[in-house]
Amino acid sequence: MSTRQSLVDTARQVVERDGLGGLTLRAIAREAGVSHGAPLRHFPTLASLLAALGAWGFEQLMAAVSEAIAPVSDVRDRVAAAGRGYITFALAQPGVYSVMFRPDLIDTADPAYAAAGIASFEQLATLVAAAQADGWRPDEPRDRLASVLWAQVHGLADLRIHGSLVDDDLDALVALATSMR
Repeated sequence: MSTRQSLVDTARQVVERDGLGGLTLRAIAREAGVSHGAPLRHFPTLASLLAALGAWGFEQLMAAVSEAIAPVSDVRDRVAAAGRGYITFALAQPGVYSVMFRPDLIDTADPAYAAAGIASFEQLATLVAAAQADGWRPDEPRDRLASVLWAQVHGLADLRIHGSLVDDDLDALVALATSMR
């Protein structure tokens, strides 16, 4: 494994264990067993290292969604399954998930981060387009529908991570948030 990848993996471990507050270049270097200056030889800033972590997170999110939708054939049910896959990822990787959506911490201009974020949205938008072709809200703009669905599921995941959900039945909440019928 390259030092660069090791630093990204270590950043993931640090954020999962210590949260955003513990995520510093020094903490990552210490945990990785490298000098405190070593991360800067591979990433110009903490924000660029976190962009690499965010890109990895989006790739993992897409894999979780792909796994969740694989056994589902109905195009509308696939959207709900994608929501469940999204929440499964968020709950399994809450630290990474929190970094992915923090433009104040990440170099959002990083090409790999931007591409991974766009690909993740496109994954959902493609599922929405298939549901629209099946008659669900065909007159709404595809990306608007995808954005609303993403926001609903993202909000559920965020509330669950922070212990703020009043109703803890995630399956019922995701079904309601992604209702296609």
